[in-house]
Amino acid sequence: MCFRALGYVSQLWIKIMNKKILTLVTCLIVSTNVSAKYITNLGTQGVEITKFFTHQSGAVSLYISGTVENLDQCTSTFRVHIPHDLAGKDVMVSTALAAFASGKKVGFHGSGCSTTSFWGGTVDVPIVNNMWIVK
Repeated sequence: MCFRALGYVSQLWIKIMNKKILTLVTCLIVSTNVSAKYITNLGTQGVEITKFFTHQSGAVSLYISGTVENLDQCTSTFRVHIPHDLAGKDVMVSTALAAFASGKKVGFHGSGCSTTSFWGGTVDVPIVNNMWIVK
């Protein structure tokens, strides 16, 4: 009978630990996603791409005109950055070129700021990780 009680306590302990681990992992995932922010609010009319600049590394800088939210407190918001190693970069570049060529506005979601050494490395701008075209 003592062994049976010990087995029950052991199973209960495993269930409690599994719940704690699941809670911890969930909190980590949520805190990672919270760091990403809208650069242009989803409900706005977006911003216009005024210049399209491709860097030697394959990264892209887009000069933009319009209202943006600077939630990451980058030093400038007249330009946004699409990193060369971003998953989906090629689709975003195609989206940006389509919007630029057709005169459509775009919206951005991003995370963090990037300093580009090409321009002297003194200004950091928002890093884009999602983009959409506004009709």
